[in-house]
Amino acid sequence: MPASKMPAWGWKQPHNLRGPLRATPPAHRCSSKVLGGAYPFLAETGDILTGAYIGENLLSRAPFCFDPWDAYSAEAVRSHSVAILGVKGTGKSMLAKSWSSRLARLGRKVAVPHDPNGEWVRVAAYVGGTSISVGPGKAARINLLDEGPRDLSFSDEDWNQNVLQYRRATVKTIIRRLREGGNLEPVEHTALDVALDALRGQSTVTITHVYSRLVDPDEALPVEVADAGHRLAHSLRRMVSGDLTGFFDGPSTVRFDADAPMMVVDTSALKGASPEAQALARLATANWIRRSSLGANRQARVIIHEEAAVELLNDVSGGDGLADRVEDEKVARHLGTSNWYLLHRVADLDALGDRNSALHSRALGLLADCETRISYAQHSGEIARSREILGWNDTQADLVRKLHKGEGLWQIGQDRVAKVRNICTDYELGIFRTDAMGGERA
Repeated sequence: MPASKMPAWGWKQPHNLRGPLRATPPAHRCSSKVLGGAYPFLAETGDILTGAYIGENLLSRAPFCFDPWDAYSAEAVRSHSVAILGVKGTGKSMLAKSWSSRLARLGRKVAVPHDPNGEWVRVAAYVGGTSISVGPGKAARINLLDEGPRDLSFSDEDWNQNVLQYRRATVKTIIRRLREGGNLEPVEHTALDVALDALRGQSTVTITHVYSRLVDPDEALPVEVADAGHRLAHSLRRMVSGDLTGFFDGPSTVRFDADAPMMVVDTSALKGASPEAQALARLATANWIRRSSLGANRQARVIIHEEAAVELLNDVSGGDGLADRVEDEKVARHLGTSNWYLLHRVADLDALGDRNSALHSRALGLLADCETRISYAQHSGEIARSREILGWNDTQADLVRKLHKGEGLWQIGQDRVAKVRNICTDYELGIFRTDAMGGERA
C-alpha cells in the first residue's frame, strides 16, 4: 500500500491550508469520527469497508478496499450489483479486471458470460480460471436448452417442471428474436407446450429435437395446433439447417466449472456473425452460467457484463433482454450474485427507448438497483445527464469533470463517496492492458 509522501509544506495546491510544522502541540487522542470532522478529507471514518484492495482514496489519502458482499453485510449498500461508467481510455476495464481478479484471489467466484474481444481470457488464466471459445470454427458447443446441474432441493416432479418452464421461456425468446419481436399466438403457445411435454422423458433436449417435434407432431393433435407447430418450426429452421446451424443446435460439449476462480466465455469469434447469432450467443452463455450456478453450485459470484452490456440488454426486440436482467436483479441477492455492468455513459440507456417509456424506465430502474456506482471521466456534454440520473451534487460533478485516467468517483449506497485511484503492479498492467491488442484502451 502506498505510503503518504506529503512534503513538509504540503502539496502545492491553492487553499490547501497546509504549512510546515513549527510547533509541537501536545498529543490529543480522539475517535476517527471526531478527527474526520475536525480535519475533513484528511481522516477516514471509523467504519472502514473491507475487501479487495483497489487503490488510494484521494479524498483521505487512505487505502481503499471494497467487496460487494462485505458492504452489504455492513449495511452500506442494499444490493450487490455494480455499475461502472466511463468513456474509452479512462480505466474502466482496468478496474473491472484488477478488482475482479483480486476478489478471485480472496475466494470469490467470477464469470464473464460474453467476452466480445477475447481480452478476459488472459485474466482468467492469471487467476487460475478457465475459458472457452464459441463461434464459427470452434469446437465448443453450448446447448441452449441444457437443464444444468440438478438442484437437490427439488423433488423429481418439481425439478422436471422447473426445467420445462426454463425451456419454454428460452424457446419463446429465441422465436421472438428470430421473428424480430413478433409474439407467439395463443395456439402457438399450445403447440410449443405439447412439443416440449413430449420431450420430457429425454435426458438431453436440444433445439433440433424441438424442431423435429414441431415438424412431425402427433397425429392426434387438432389441425390448428399442428399448423401452429409448423409455423414455429419455420421460425426455428434457421437454427438447425440455416445460417445459424452448428452454434446451438446440438448437445453441449463443454461443462461450466462452478469451482473455477474465473470462468470466461470468449465470443470474439462471433464478431463477423449475424446480429441474430450474436444475440443468441449472449442468450446462450448467460443462461448457461445462470443455470449452472443454481442449487449446489450457488455461491457468491461476480458476473461481469462487458461493454456490450447495453447490447445485451436490448439484443432481443421488444426489450426481452432487459426484462430478463431486471428479473435477475430481483433475485440476485438471494442467489448471491453481484452483477457488474460496464457502460460508456448514462446516455447509452436512453437508446433503449423513448424518455418516460416503460422500456426506458426499466433501464433506469436497473441502474438504480446498482447501489455501487463508479464513474470514470465523462465527456463534458455528458456531465449534466449523468448528474441528473446519478444524483451528483456540484462538488461531485466537478470531481468527475477533473478525473484523470485511472481515477473514479465511487458512490456507495446513499451517503458514502470516495475518489479512488486504481493502483496496479507492472505485471498486472501487462495482463490487463488492451492497448497492445489494438482494441479498446484500458
